[in-house]
Order: sequence, then C-alpha cells, then structure tokens
Amino acid sequence: MKKIWEKFYNFALQALFYLFVFLLPWQTKLIVRPALDNFNEVSFYASHIVLIMALVVFLIYKIRQRGPERLSEIWYFLAGLSAFIFLSFFFAPDKVLAFYRYIVFLLGLGLFYMLKEGSVIRPYSEKLIDKGTAIIVLLSSLFLHVCLGIYQFLFQDTYASKYLGLASHDPHVFGTSVIETFSGRWLRAYGGFDHPNIFGGVLAVALILAAYMLAKKHQMKSIRDMAESIFLFIFYFFGLLAFLFTFSRTAWLAVFVGMIVLFLVFVIKKDKWAVGRLLALLFFSVILSSVIFFSFRELFETRVVAEAPLERVSIEERKNQLYESRELLKDNWLFGTGIGNYTAALSNQDALENKKAAWQYQPVHNAFLLLWAEGGIFVLVFFLAFMVSLFRRKGREDFTWPILFALLFLMIFDHWLLSLPFGTLFLFFCFGMI
Repeated sequence: MKKIWEKFYNFALQALFYLFVFLLPWQTKLIVRPALDNFNEVSFYASHIVLIMALVVFLIYKIRQRGPERLSEIWYFLAGLSAFIFLSFFFAPDKVLAFYRYIVFLLGLGLFYMLKEGSVIRPYSEKLIDKGTAIIVLLSSLFLHVCLGIYQFLFQDTYASKYLGLASHDPHVFGTSVIETFSGRWLRAYGGFDHPNIFGGVLAVALILAAYMLAKKHQMKSIRDMAESIFLFIFYFFGLLAFLFTFSRTAWLAVFVGMIVLFLVFVIKKDKWAVGRLLALLFFSVILSSVIFFSFRELFETRVVAEAPLERVSIEERKNQLYESRELLKDNWLFGTGIGNYTAALSNQDALENKKAAWQYQPVHNAFLLLWAEGGIFVLVFFLAFMVSLFRRKGREDFTWPILFALLFLMIFDHWLLSLPFGTLFLFFCFGMI
C-alpha cells in the first residue's frame, strides 16, 4: 500500500511540475487589481495555481519521509532574504501590492526548494524531478513563442488572445517596442511576452541550455534520443532566429558571454567531444546570424550604433532612471520602499507640480539596484551571498557557470527578473536548475 501511495505522489508531482514548467512562459492570468502597467498590477497566473498544487503534493511527500535534513548555507541566506523582504512590507506605500509580490517571492522559494530537493537521488528512493526533462518541456513551450516571434517580425503583425495572455502590438502606436529607421517603424519580436527584452532574455538562457544538451549528446540509444536531438537542433536554430529579431542588446550580450563560458567549461573539463560539437554549432550560428544581419543590416546597425532619435531617448531614459534610483536610495537605503513598490515610491516622491504620467515611472534598469531600493541593504547582501553560494556549491551542473553569467548580465542591464511576477519565478527556476 505504501508503494502505491509513493507512486501516486511521484506521478502527481511530476505531472504538476512539468505542467507548471510548460505554462511558465505563458502570461494567461486573472487580473484582480488592474493598473496602467504590469509593475503595479495584481494578477493570478495559471502557472501560479499549478505551482501551488505541485508544492502541496511535494510537501506532503517530504512530510511522509520524516527524514532528518542537513541545511546548507544557501537556506540560511534565503531565510535572511525572506525575513528582510517581509520587513520591507511595513515601509511600502502600496501594501496590497507588496503582499502580492511577497507571495510571488515565496512561490519562487518553493520552486527553488522543490527543484533542489526533488532532483536529488537518495538511497531507496527515486529522483522525483529530472532536470533534463524539465529543460525539454521548457524548450517545447518556448518553441511556440519562437514561431510566434518570427511571425511577428517578418509580417509586422501580432496575434492577440486573452486566454493565452497574448497582447496586440501595433508598430504605429506609441509605446510599442520598435526600431525606427528611414524605412519606418519596425516591430521587434515579442513572442508571448510583455516586452522583446524579456523574450530575448528568456531565449538567451534557452539557447545556452539547448547548446549544452546538443554538445553533450554522445550516442543515440533509442528513438527518444533521436527525436530529442532533432528537436534540440530545430529549436536552437529557429530560436536563434527569433532571438535576433528581439533586437535586445542585453540579451545578445548575455548569450555571447554565456556561450564563451560554456566553451571554457568544456575546455577545462577536457571534454573534446563537447568542445567539437559546440564549435560546430557556433560556426553554423555565425553563418545564420550573418545572413540575417546582411538581410536587415539597417535595423541591426541602428540598434548597435544607437544614434537614431529613438535609441538616444532609450539611453537617456536609462541614465535618468539611475539618477532616480540614487535619489530614492538616499531615504530608503536601509529597509527599502517595499517589495514591488519602486514605481509607487517614485510617484510619491515627486511633488504635485512635477507629477508625470503613470507609465513614465519605470523601474531602474539594474535588478540589483532595484532590489536594494525595494528591500533595503540587507536584502541585497543576502541575495548576493545566495548567488555566491550557488557558484561555490559542489556537485553543480556543467551549465551552472554559463547560466549564472548570462543571468548576471541580464540583471545588471535590465530589471524584469525582479520587477515582474514571471521574472521572479523564472529566476528561481534557473537557480534551482543549476
């Protein structure tokens, strides 16, 4: 009877967890409290519900085990991080939003715990979560976004669906993310995400994972191995195409650094097979990228040189955001403005005569500064200690360093990994995988 229950728990957990991974990139949600931007919105995502169900099943499984567990330093850092984020709640001008974002943060911690504990092989018990399967499920879901992103750029059109969480993006409407050249306004690829930079950042991580799995493939012992390899090749090159069409400079930098680090990891481990496979993959990647570059040369040059009016405005806005964060930190450096309350605090800080439109208040494009401003200095310290402990951890995956470096660049030059509910869960998913 006990074995039957264990099989039931295993099946339920795996079904719910892999369903969550598939749903994670989709923005299907129930808006509880609307707002003019996603930063101040309170919504429940379909992926949140599935994750909660998976966590309940996993916790029941862990309680039934009743085995003593030795806590590593990672969990102490996360406990300190959680405690001081909770403390920042009392300094938040919008406590409803702060409470909601704290719940999302706790879901991220639960996801990290489930990945770390569920992927460990223990005596007399099987591994509950397979990281390789989780990667394939995530890439399968993202492949649909890849196809959508390619369509969006090539046809300069979008498909909207409230059930799939897809919004319409008109390149002629102010506020849509575009590249402006002499030939007109070109829509960047959004996929099913809120912004091309988010789509590009997610694809940067996905391309590194796909490249890692392709490089490590040695023998195809079954039809499943062959099908998996074919899928990875198709995803990688179609994903690279959509990745280029996002025109996200931060994501380009992240994947460039991540691939270099992945190559160095294989060299240090003296894995000649993986080095050869990765070099071949990168060679064909350069060829495809060159073809796309010369086909849309004007767009890429506009984005890289950043001399066009729209590009200058974007850079100037980021400079102003750094100044705003510095001013906000002067009075809130110790305990912060409250999780999720950065833009609300900016609005409250401005005098009535200096008030801007709600959409003009944006998080600073640096996740570490954002974390400090919202949670205070102790939150930043515990978060950095947690990231360092991931670097130092024994038994980490070979793709740990490439993914961490990619995430590091995404966090230095953007904010979505900590400013949006999806970003928080995706970040802790990546942390759990490594």
